[in-house]
Amino acid sequence: MENSEREIAIYALMDIIRERAYGNVALRRILGRHGALRREQKALITELVNGVLRNMLRIDYILSHYSKTPIAKLRPFILNNLRVGVYQMKYLDRIPDYAICSDAVKLAKAKGFGQLAGFVNGVLRNIARGDDVASPDFAADPVAHLAVGYSYQPWIIKHFFDEMGQGETRDMLEINSKPPEITIAANTLKTNIDELANILTKEGLSVRKSEIISDALIISRIVDIRELDSFRRGLFHIMDTSSILAIRAAAPRAGENIIDLCAAPGGKSFLAAYLTEGKARILARDIHEHKLANLREGAGRLDLANIDIRRGDAAEADWQLENTADLLIIDAPCSGLGIIRRRPDIKLNRAPADIAALAALQRKILENSWAYVRPGGRLIYSTCTLSRRENEDNFGWLLANRPFDPLDLRPNLPATLHGKTAQRGHITIHPQTLGTDGFFIAIATRRKED
Repeated sequence: MENSEREIAIYALMDIIRERAYGNVALRRILGRHGALRREQKALITELVNGVLRNMLRIDYILSHYSKTPIAKLRPFILNNLRVGVYQMKYLDRIPDYAICSDAVKLAKAKGFGQLAGFVNGVLRNIARGDDVASPDFAADPVAHLAVGYSYQPWIIKHFFDEMGQGETRDMLEINSKPPEITIAANTLKTNIDELANILTKEGLSVRKSEIISDALIISRIVDIRELDSFRRGLFHIMDTSSILAIRAAAPRAGENIIDLCAAPGGKSFLAAYLTEGKARILARDIHEHKLANLREGAGRLDLANIDIRRGDAAEADWQLENTADLLIIDAPCSGLGIIRRRPDIKLNRAPADIAALAALQRKILENSWAYVRPGGRLIYSTCTLSRRENEDNFGWLLANRPFDPLDLRPNLPATLHGKTAQRGHITIHPQTLGTDGFFIAIATRRKED
């Protein structure tokens, strides 16, 4: 059983849960340590890890009904071995239940947990033979019903009820329960959308054009995109549709000075470079050195020589940047409640206090950076969360307290997003609206001197 897909998935889950790490980053690191794995093995490990993370609270709810030992008291390896087994039984149909039980028992013995092999066998076999564990009744407790059914902390369900109501929440939870599609932005300095689609198809991918954005593609049948020759040649970068819409709404222009304050992993700066045909001066900053290294690697791979990458703390004012930006991009650190489909670990790791703390950090960034925008220039404030406190409240503060007016977003957005707030400078994109990440986009223009 050495280095079996199941074993690697279990240890990956242990690392992600223990370190409260980004699931996608941790998984990429772990797969990198097992370079001899075949593509289909990597795909299975990715499926097991992401599937358990996406459904972990529901899985634990099932386990709690069958395990006499409380979940919190189980050894981490045994608990995650059980979680993988329940995920395979309840969400996949490739392997018979008896084989799942057998694999889990064998692995427990192989890793030194022989005394618990009978426990593992008993729990999984009882789950396989038993009826599905029902969620709490919706009429009696809608929060508990959805929290168990879709595997969320109850406070997140309550938050979504407050933000969008029960009906929209249920629609969004259903969308978020499915694995996300991968959207890529074509590097139009090197290729065009039709040529890129043909290249990717020849590389074995399933490809279709985005129905929303002219120079974006949606791809599938890929485990590690970095293995593609087209990726190494810098023909595209990964970027969700909602993020692309945010930069398109800001309409970057050739010859402009653009500052991207929270730039990592770089997608916003990269797209701005494409849209300006490489003729804008772009300063991309981030506070974390390891993220800057990734940003430099990305800009180098894409051959974007017009992006100046530097370390900088967006929450600290830099007087040298005052009145220099034609376009200031603030894609602020946020609670990430709009990208749960892509980052299911957020469902497990976020706490209510995070929203207040992040809203305060976002306000500090706005307070200390608004003056970078020259009179007549534009500021885009965006997040990948669904939270009025982090979104509308902060944009409202900017308009009320600093010399900015909202910019009508309709000229640069698809008609499907021309809702009642677009004219007032901001929109919220919900996952169930376009099948994209949840996103907040707000743009304002700095008033010229009187």
